[in-house]
Amino acid sequence: MTPITSFFRNLEAKCCAACGETIHEQAESYANECSTCQEKMSYDAYKYYHQKK
Repeated sequence: MTPITSFFRNLEAKCCAACGETIHEQAESYANECSTCQEKMSYDAYKYYHQKK
């Protein structure tokens, strides 16, 4: 069985699901988008929600 430290040390860099850029954070994080794309998606969702009213 592989020691946990070796497992995390050998993980490939995570890439953003939206733009493909490398995400510079801990590999075991659940985030799939970089902070720039997360912010853009949040802003787009905010605009969409408030346009409906």
